[in-house]
Amino acid sequence: MQKKIINKTSLNIIICLGFLIISCTNFKAYFNTFYNAQQYFEKAEKIRLENRGDVLSKVAMDNYKKVIKKSKIVLDGYPQFNLRKAAFLLTIQSQFYLEEYRNAQSTISLMKSEYEEIVNIDASFWFSMIKWKEGKVQPAINELFSLINTSLSNDMKAKIYLAIAEIYFEQEMQTLSMDNLILAAEFIRDPNEKGQIYYRIADLSFVAKKYDLALSAYKQTIKNSETKKQIQESNLRTVQIYRLQGNLDLATKSIKNMLLDENYSSIFSDLELELAKLYIQLEMIIEARNRLESIVQDYKKTKASAEAYYRLGQYSISKDWDLDAALKYFTIVPKEYNESLFKSASLVRIKEIDAYKQVQLDYNRWILKLNNSDSLSIVQLTKEEKVELSNILYSMAELESFHFDRSASGILYLDKIIELSLYTDIYPKALYAKAYLLENNGNDSLAFQLKKEIVNKYSNTDYALAIMNIDSTFNSIDNNSDKNLVLAEKNWKKDPIFALDSYREILDIDSLSESSAKAAYFLAYQYDYRFVKIDSALKYYNWILKHHNSSKQAIKSLQRMSFLNTVLVDSL
Repeated sequence: MQKKIINKTSLNIIICLGFLIISCTNFKAYFNTFYNAQQYFEKAEKIRLENRGDVLSKVAMDNYKKVIKKSKIVLDGYPQFNLRKAAFLLTIQSQFYLEEYRNAQSTISLMKSEYEEIVNIDASFWFSMIKWKEGKVQPAINELFSLINTSLSNDMKAKIYLAIAEIYFEQEMQTLSMDNLILAAEFIRDPNEKGQIYYRIADLSFVAKKYDLALSAYKQTIKNSETKKQIQESNLRTVQIYRLQGNLDLATKSIKNMLLDENYSSIFSDLELELAKLYIQLEMIIEARNRLESIVQDYKKTKASAEAYYRLGQYSISKDWDLDAALKYFTIVPKEYNESLFKSASLVRIKEIDAYKQVQLDYNRWILKLNNSDSLSIVQLTKEEKVELSNILYSMAELESFHFDRSASGILYLDKIIELSLYTDIYPKALYAKAYLLENNGNDSLAFQLKKEIVNKYSNTDYALAIMNIDSTFNSIDNNSDKNLVLAEKNWKKDPIFALDSYREILDIDSLSESSAKAAYFLAYQYDYRFVKIDSALKYYNWILKHHNSSKQAIKSLQRMSFLNTVLVDSL
C-alpha cells in the first residue's frame, strides 16, 4: 500500500516537472522571439540614426518589418509575458518609421487599453508624433511641450526634445531646432545616442558658420559616437574649422598626424585636399599645386579628385591665365565624380571659357579690320558697326572682370569703348562698370569723376538713377526721365495734346531707361486706341522693339503690331 502511495507521489512530481519544463521551454521560446525583435530594432535604429534626414533604406525597412512580425508572435501568443509592454513599444516605433500611421494608432490604443495609466506618457508621445506626420504640426509641438512639464525620466525628456527639434528642422526653423537638440543632448544618457545628437548639432552649426559651437559638438561626437564614419568625418571637420578660423599650425599638425594613422585611411583623400587648401591659404602655391596633382593621380574617380581637378582649373585661370588647360581640368570634373558639388561650377566655367574664346575671335577680327584699313576710322563706321564693336568690347571687359577676376584687363577694354567714342547704349554702361571696378580697387576719386559724368551727361539712364539712389551727393541733379514722366502724367490730366509733347521729349533725350519705354508705350497706346492713328502707333511700337526689345512693353507691342499690320493688309 505504501509502495502504491510512493509511486503515485512520484508520478505527480514527474507530471509537475513536465509542465514546468514545457512552461520554461515556451517561456524561453517567447523570450528568444522578443530578443530577436529587439536585435532587429537596434539594427534598424542604427541605420536610421546614421542616415537621419535621408530616405529610409531597404535594409532598415526590412528590419523594422521583422520587428513587427516577431513582436506579434509575442503579443498574440503569450499574454502573461513580462516584456509585453516593451513588445508593444517596439511595434509602435517600427510602424511609425515605416509610415504605417493607422496601424501604429491601433497598436497604441490596444496598449493603452491593456496598461491604462502606466503607458500614458508613451501613448501621448507617439500620438503626437503621428499628428506631426499627418500635417498637424502645431498641435503636435504643443502636446510634446506639455509632456515636458510632467514627471519624466531624463531619457524620455531627451526623446521629446529630440522630436521637437526634428519638427522644427522640417519647418526650416533652424534656431529653434538647434535649441532643442542641445537640450536633448544634455538629458540623454546613452553614449551612442548622445554622439548622434551632437553630430547633428555640429553639422547644423557648421552650415550656419557657428564654428565654435560646431567644434565643441564635433569633439563630443568623437568622444561618444560608436559610428566609425561619423568619428572620421568629425575629425575631418575639426581640421577644416581650424583652417577656417586661421589656426593653421594646429590644422596642419592634425592633418599630418592623421595621415600617418591607418585608422583614417578612408578619409586620406579628404585630408590631402585639406592640406592643399592650407597651402593655398599660406600662399605656398607650388606645394598646393603639387598636392592637388598627386590627389588626382592617387585617388582617381573620387569626390576629392573631382574637387582637385576643379581647383587646378581655377589655378590655371588665376595664376597662369591658361584657358586651354583650365578647360581641360573643368571638363574632367563631372567625368571624375558625377555627384561632385563642383560639377555645376565646372559646367559654368566651361560655358564662360567657350564664350570668351568666341568673343575673342570676334574682337581679333575687328582689330584686324581696323588695322588693315588706313582710310577706315571710327567716325566712318555705321551705327550698326559701332553697336557691334561696343558690344564685343564690353563682353570682353565683363568676362575678364566679373567672371575671371581680372579687373585690370577688363578696364582696358572699357577704356577702348571710351577712347574710340563709341556713343551707343553701351557707353554709359561702360562708364558705370569702370567706376564700379575702380571703386573696388580703392581708386575712389577717379570712380567719383566717372559717376559724375554719368549723372551729368546720361541723367536719364538707369545707371544715373542707380548712382543717385546709392549716393545722396548726386541727388541735386533732377533732370531725369523718371521725373519728366511724372510731370507728363500730371499734364495729361489737364491738357492731353500738350502732354504728348512732354512724352515725346523724353524719347528725344533718352532711349535707355525704363521710363523711356513707358513713355513710348503710352504714346503708342494713345495713338492706337484714343486717336486711331495706326501709322503713329506703329512708329512708337517699333521704337520700343528697337530700344527695349526685352522689356514687357516689347511683348505687348509685338502682339499689337502683328494685329495692326494684319488690319492694314486687309484694308489694302
